[in-house]
Amino acid sequence: MNRILIIIIAMMILMAAAASRPARAAEPFTWNECVAYATANNPELRSSREAIQQGRADVGIARSAYLPQISASLGMDVSRRESRSDLERVKTSGIQSIAELESMVRSDLTATGSVSKSASLSYGVRGKQLVFDSMKTIYDIRSASRLLDSSRYDHALTSARIRLELRTAFIDLLKAQEKITILNEIAERSRKNLALVTMRFRAGREHRGSLLNAEASLASARNDLEQARRDIAVAQRSLLKQMGVAANVDIRAEGTLAATAPGSEQKPDLSEVAAAHPGVLQAKSRSESARHAEKAKIAGFLPVISVTGSADRSASRDDGRSSVNRTGSINYSAGIEATMPLFTGGGTYYNLARAQSQTRKLRADEMEARQQVILALEQGWKDWRNAIGNVDVQRKFLDAAEERAKISEAQYSLGLMTFDSWIIIENDLSQKKKSYLEALAERSLSEARWIQARGGTLAYDQ
Repeated sequence: MNRILIIIIAMMILMAAAASRPARAAEPFTWNECVAYATANNPELRSSREAIQQGRADVGIARSAYLPQISASLGMDVSRRESRSDLERVKTSGIQSIAELESMVRSDLTATGSVSKSASLSYGVRGKQLVFDSMKTIYDIRSASRLLDSSRYDHALTSARIRLELRTAFIDLLKAQEKITILNEIAERSRKNLALVTMRFRAGREHRGSLLNAEASLASARNDLEQARRDIAVAQRSLLKQMGVAANVDIRAEGTLAATAPGSEQKPDLSEVAAAHPGVLQAKSRSESARHAEKAKIAGFLPVISVTGSADRSASRDDGRSSVNRTGSINYSAGIEATMPLFTGGGTYYNLARAQSQTRKLRADEMEARQQVILALEQGWKDWRNAIGNVDVQRKFLDAAEERAKISEAQYSLGLMTFDSWIIIENDLSQKKKSYLEALAERSLSEARWIQARGGTLAYDQ
């Protein structure tokens, strides 16, 4: 019992020490640190980088047709032959007993049977060098190179999308953190308002409905505060996901949503921006790759000329009944090989027709991609500039609401304003604080969308 009591006391001491230990502070992350983490660890970025490596390998595969094709061979054969030519006579002889059969077989095998073994070994080297294939290989190389460029542009598009998603998650966490501050202010103001209404209610200058309304406002403010704390956990997990961090770490976004001066940036030439956009360049590279692939299919109708050469050596050994024979030879050969397809069942023709259709399709896709990028740029520019203007408007509304709240609080305290009029102004102040925070967040988000519309990647912030 004493031992159990000691264990219980020790556990209580440890639990008390754990409870008194201060909570670990959230680890702060600046925007540039988030970008560095995402660049190194985001799985989608790693996947797109591997696609580039595959494109490089495809170029090497296409280029390998111009290099010599060399192969080596090695072969060995071992055989055994047994001859029983006089056994047929045994089958046709008149045999009276088993002993006579055994005697006959034994004498025949001794007289006419023979066994021989032979072995052969051959090895050699063969080579083939392409001389002329109507430029088919050149077009294959060009097609693969343009597809490699397409993989690079696809990586840039992926990086631009991830930057937008990362920036959105970062801004959401910033907004959730600042919302906690605003809701604390609203809750504290609601608590003071409730104290004021309670004092007037006890003095007989306010009715019970006003008191219940003030209590409900305080409960709502506290509930909003608890919801905002839960929102932070979701925002943290979203930011960690975009950063490529699997662990559930308590983090904090380092920064502010405070508005800056709108700036004097002029609207750029959207056609020039679109011409350098990764989406347009990707569509263009795919179209050019299809055009080179079409030319390679045309070259498939023309002859292919190659130089061939080989060197072979063979040796054999034949072990007969009375002698051993050994033979060997060395062979060299060189030549020119020319091939030209005459009839392939229509496959070559239909492959060309398919390639021509693919070229036309990708040209149309290139035009569509350019128009979509220009539209996205126009929309992004408009939303960004509108959001900048809205921040200034919401700031003015907030300043007015704060001034009205100061005046109305004094009037209500002196009995110069009814509760219904005063509480409307108080609620409006709370709403204006929230609207200003939303406007600040939307300004940052619209800027991020504008950068993504321009094709800005994670390298934009480095």
